[in-house]
Amino acid sequence: MKRLIVMRHGKSSWDNEYLDDYDRPLNERGKKNSSEMGRFLLETCGKPDLILASAAKRTMETAALAAISLSYPHNRIESDKELYLAAVNEILKSISKIHAETETCLLIGHNPGLTDLVNYFGLRLDNLPTASVVCLDFDASTWKEISPKNARFQWIKLAREL
Repeated sequence: MKRLIVMRHGKSSWDNEYLDDYDRPLNERGKKNSSEMGRFLLETCGKPDLILASAAKRTMETAALAAISLSYPHNRIESDKELYLAAVNEILKSISKIHAETETCLLIGHNPGLTDLVNYFGLRLDNLPTASVVCLDFDASTWKEISPKNARFQWIKLAREL
């Protein structure tokens, strides 16, 4: 079995309107929600085997804050430039590269790709809010084998519920 925990980055700051989108940091609420969601994940399903995040500043900050709450080593967070504003097929390509021994992956990225991804696996969600999480299990032995046919929705947790 493979478990994919899909998390949208925390709320980003718009204080500097001239800053490139890729370089936007988290705002205070985004930082708080990212840490809180990490604590929720630790209590709910334990430490993931892998945290894989878009290389954008706000997703890496989200990953770092969640990792602290998860007692996950910061130096083991993997960043992937291909996940920045990626569409479903690009996200699936990144997921397919995850080592087969990895059972649980926390994937941190952006909308609309993440909402589209969870809908691809059978959920009907209009929008995955910032710092919110969807948990999916797959009856698969490798990440290359995950598909809508072997996906099982487990739960969703919205940041505003914490």
